Amino acid sequence: MIIDVSNIIGKHRFRKEITAEELLKKMDEAGIDRAVVSCYAESLDNDSVKRAFTRYPERFTGLYTVNPWKEDSAEELEQALNGGFRGLYMNPLRHGYMLCEHEVFYPLLEVCRKYKAPVWCYGAAEVFSSPVFFGEIAEDFPEVNIIMGRMGLQYDNASAVNVAKNHPNVYLETSSSMDFNTHRAMKTAGIDKVLLGTGTPEAGYYSLELMKVRNAAKNFENGEEKVLWKNAARLFGLE
Repeated sequence: MIIDVSNIIGKHRFRKEITAEELLKKMDEAGIDRAVVSCYAESLDNDSVKRAFTRYPERFTGLYTVNPWKEDSAEELEQALNGGFRGLYMNPLRHGYMLCEHEVFYPLLEVCRKYKAPVWCYGAAEVFSSPVFFGEIAEDFPEVNIIMGRMGLQYDNASAVNVAKNHPNVYLETSSSMDFNTHRAMKTAGIDKVLLGTGTPEAGYYSLELMKVRNAAKNFENGEEKVLWKNAARLFGLE
C-alpha cells in the first residue's frame, strides 16, 4: 500500500488541465494506491477534485481549497466537509496572507476542529508561510492535525522538523526535500510524523520521490510502511 498526500488535479488558467484519469495512469505506473488531491490554489477548481473522489473513491481523497479572504469561506468549507471532502488545503503564498494573520484563516481551522478534519498547509521558507508560524497554530488548535507541506524546503527544514518534534499534531510532507532533509525529518521529528508526498505535478516525480523516501526510511523500524502509507491512513481515517 502506498498513499501520496500531495497531488494537484483540475484546471488552471495557464497550465494543462490534470484529469483524474491522467493522474491515475501515472499512479498505476508508479504503484501508488491512493492520492490525496487538491486543486490549484489559483483556480479553486474544487469541482474537479470532487468528481475525482466521487468517481474513484478507492483511489482519491479530496482536500477542499478556499480563499480565506472570502467572507463566507468558513461556511463554504463546512459545506464541503459535509459533501465528502476530507480536509482543508491552505496555500498562504498564493492567497496572500501570512500565517501570523490568525484572524484571516482561524475561522477555517475552527471548522476543521469541529469536523476533526486534517489541514495540509504549504510551509516553506517564505515570509508568508515560514515553518516557525506552525508552532503557535498547533498550540491554538491541538485537536487539528496539520501537515506542513514541503517541510521548509531546503532553506528552513531544520525549523520545520523541530516544530514537528515539539508539537504532536504537526506532521511533515516530503515533496521537494533533499535526501538529507528527509532523513533528518524522520530522525528528529520521528518516523510516525513523516508522510510521503510527491507534489505531483508541481514539485516532483513519483519514481524519484519514492526512491528518496524509501532510502531514508529503510533504517527505521517499520519505516517504509509508516511513511509510505500507515501515517497517512491514520490521519485521514483510511485504516
